[in-house]
Amino acid sequence: MKCIEGSVISRDGTSIGYQCWGEGPALVVCHGAFSLARDWTAFAHLLGETHSVYLYDRRGRGSSPYGDAPHALDAELDDLAAMVELAGQGAAVLGHSFGGGCALMYALRERFKGTLVLYEPMNSLPRIASDGHLPQLQALVAQGDLEAATVHALTHIVRMSPAQVEQMKHIPLWPAMVSTAPAFVNEAAALDTIAPSLEDCCMLKARPFMLIGESSDHDPCVICPAALVDRLRGLTLYPIRRQGHAAYLTDPVQLTRLVRQCLSAD
Repeated sequence: MKCIEGSVISRDGTSIGYQCWGEGPALVVCHGAFSLARDWTAFAHLLGETHSVYLYDRRGRGSSPYGDAPHALDAELDDLAAMVELAGQGAAVLGHSFGGGCALMYALRERFKGTLVLYEPMNSLPRIASDGHLPQLQALVAQGDLEAATVHALTHIVRMSPAQVEQMKHIPLWPAMVSTAPAFVNEAAALDTIAPSLEDCCMLKARPFMLIGESSDHDPCVICPAALVDRLRGLTLYPIRRQGHAAYLTDPVQLTRLVRQCLSAD
């Protein structure tokens, strides 16, 4: 399948690396925390049979480094805006986890009118997500103990159970996840600001869809899709059968089918 690699320059001069798979109507994927664009390759290869799928590394990881400079949520939204502009008129947006929160805030800020697919978007509507744990995360990263920082973030901010975190340590993606811990410092601070009001959400111009894994093991007070369901008018909700927060890895076939359904909705 055709795959093009390139980069686009965001508003502050940061170079954002991307891959584009397939041909057809465009979809830009904004991936979640502790992941990379390449983790979505299987999904992109499948959806690429009918669409152009843009996978980009969010700043601070993979092909989109930014050094040690801190950034706020607006920088993430600027990066997504640059990708949507690159993808062209009529492009749709898919955001997963923290990337889902970014996608929603981008759609609100930019008055985005296309299709918006939110896969378990993290937010701070029920409570501030970092909940006082950000200083310890920053200290661990500053000390260079990235594994401890990752465990701390998953336990206290993402709020996985100790048993779930221990399981994560044994998956093949664990080393890559650990390498993204410095970027999560910025993400956690940005996540604390993802709390759109009812009035904000009433201004949404996009056609919204939400995907929720039946087996997701995240604390509902962090993802809290229900809080967004109450705010997003015209939302269509789809369950991902027998899957959790990472169906792009565990069942890309089903995820592709559901996303294609969203993109083809009348």
